[in-house]
Amino acid sequence: MIGCRFCTLSMCGIPKTTTWTRLASTAAAGATEIIVQGEPDWEAGDKIVIAGTTWHYNYDHEEREIATIDGSTITLTEALTYEHLSVIYE
Repeated sequence: MIGCRFCTLSMCGIPKTTTWTRLASTAAAGATEIIVQGEPDWEAGDKIVIAGTTWHYNYDHEEREIATIDGSTITLTEALTYEHLSVIYE
């Protein structure tokens, strides 16, 4: 929620259709490339957050910048510090 009382709120940016997605495979610590489900409409220079997947949910989420994106493969400008699991329960 954003509240604004007696003020002007101005938001700038390019609207994105894909606001979130899931990892298609586990991303190892040290990886600079992740694979996601689908093909997001993100671009190089966009910043994303990879959610933490351990019991300590406030600890291992990571913000990274996209270097390149090719379909569902995203190359990051900086390596991941933590492993991020992708598990499908059936």
